[in-house]
Amino acid sequence: MQLLRVDTVGAQAMATRWGASVGELNETAAPSGRGLSCQASAAAISGAHADVAAFTAALATRVGTRATRVAEADTRYVAHEADSANAMTAVADRVTGV
Repeated sequence: MQLLRVDTVGAQAMATRWGASVGELNETAAPSGRGLSCQASAAAISGAHADVAAFTAALATRVGTRATRVAEADTRYVAHEADSANAMTAVADRVTGV
């Protein structure tokens, strides 16, 4: 039989890091100002920036959702483990007559 080992502190830390990444993704902004005449047209650049902004916003939403789900799953896991430990203690107490 193999034991399942879960690093609940690590799971919470990962969720926290993902949450911080969402903030960083949402801070991404297109540079302002005009480029040189030898560069691509302003309309093409604006379109590319809009695409990047839309992708970044969607990614931030997905990462935020995953971070929340990981944190919630970890909380449920810890609660389940505590319930299991309490149940085992109750059984042991009945067996030993405590």
